[in-house]
Amino acid sequence: MKTLIVGSGVIGVLYGWALHQAGVEVAHFVRVGQSDRFPNGVTLDLLDERKGHPAKAIHPYPIRCVESVSPADGYELILVPTNAQQVASALAALAPVSGDATFLLLSGNWEGTAAIDAILPRERYLLGYPDGGGTVRDGVYWTNLGPEVHLGLHTGHSAERLARVRAVFARAGLRADMQANILHWLWIHNAGVIGFAAGFARYRDIQAYLDDKALVYQSIRATKELYNLCARRGVALKDYPEISYINFPIGLVALLLCWNFRRNESMQRFTAHAATAGSLRETRYHYAGMLRTARELGAETPNLAALGAYLQ
Repeated sequence: MKTLIVGSGVIGVLYGWALHQAGVEVAHFVRVGQSDRFPNGVTLDLLDERKGHPAKAIHPYPIRCVESVSPADGYELILVPTNAQQVASALAALAPVSGDATFLLLSGNWEGTAAIDAILPRERYLLGYPDGGGTVRDGVYWTNLGPEVHLGLHTGHSAERLARVRAVFARAGLRADMQANILHWLWIHNAGVIGFAAGFARYRDIQAYLDDKALVYQSIRATKELYNLCARRGVALKDYPEISYINFPIGLVALLLCWNFRRNESMQRFTAHAATAGSLRETRYHYAGMLRTARELGAETPNLAALGAYLQ
C-alpha cells in the first residue's frame, strides 16, 4: 500500500520507519525547499513495545522526502499526523492531487468533522490516533512505539478502506485498537489530556509540575469537568472504563499520575513533546474549543477556566 506521510515530525517519522521496515513504499510530503533536509536519513532512539521486536535500539531510517504530489504517483494511503489545527490545510493541499488515496487523520479532535467534510467526502478519510510519541533531541528522534494504533469508523466512513489500513499496520506489527465510535473516543482522549497539559504549561517542566500538589489536584478536577462535558455532548462514559480512575480519591489519582510520569519510561517518551512550541499551540487550540463547548452547553468548568492563565 504505497504510502505518503505529511511532514517529518515525530509521529510521521515513527510510523514511516515502521512501515518502511515492513516493506511498504513510503515518502514524506514536506515544504518546498525541505526535501534535501535529511541527506543521510534520520536516526531513531526507539523504545519499541511491539511483540517480537527489540525493546530498545538505535535505528537508521533512510527517509525519502517529496515536495510535490500528483495522481500519477499512485499513493494508496496518506497519513496526516499533524496538529489538529493543521489538518484542514494539509487536506486542502493534497485532496485535489491524491487520486483515490485513503486519508488517515492521526490527530486530536474536539471540533468534530465539519471542516474535514468540507474538503473530503467521508468515504475518502478515516480517523485514528497514534500509540507512540517523543521528541527530537540533538537531531535524534527519541521516541516510543506502542503495539497498536487506535482506529474505528464514523458515520459514512468506508469499512473496506479501514480493513486495508488495518492490514498495512498489521504488516508492521501494529494491531488495531478498534473503537465503536472513533469520534467519541477522540473526544475522551482529548479530555484526558488537556487539563493536565494546561497545568503543565505553568512550569513547562515535568518535575516542577508534579511537585506542585495544588496544581496537580486542579488539573485532575479540570479533567473530571472535561469528561462530564463529553457526557453532555452525548458520549457514554460507561463505554470507556479506562477513565474510571478519575473517580478515585483525588490523592490516589495524583499518586498514580506522579508514579506514571516518574517511573514509566514509555510515558516519559510519549509526553516528551509537551513543552515544545507546537505542542503548546495545539493545547491552546483544543483548550479554546473546550471552553467554547462548555459555554454552548451551559456547563460549569471553573477548574479548567482557571488553568487558562498558564496558556497565555
